[in-house]
Amino acid sequence: MGKMPKIPRNLSDKDMFKGWQEEPTVEETMMKASEPKQAKSRQEKRTNEKREGGYQTYLSQDVVDTMEKLLLEIKLDLYKQGVSDYRVNVRREKNTILLEHVPTDEKNTKK
Repeated sequence: MGKMPKIPRNLSDKDMFKGWQEEPTVEETMMKASEPKQAKSRQEKRTNEKREGGYQTYLSQDVVDTMEKLLLEIKLDLYKQGVSDYRVNVRREKNTILLEHVPTDEKNTKK
């Protein structure tokens, strides 16, 4: 048997792995090959799902995402106030669209 090389002492993890590269496994290679196709099909599916409503043809995805975020914030604020059962009324005033919550039942609000 040949002599084993001497193992250097007091090296940091970074120094120990310097110059070492892991070879990709078959699974990793297959996953990387299928990722672009899956990501593209997921994006197309999301776009198609989001665009089913006619109003969304006028709105960019950023605007829709912002509206969804703001509506979620309002929902959380209402929950913190004890309002759990409500409906949303939508109305227009000149060039402004207003959304307002209306409790559906007084019994479902916490006091």
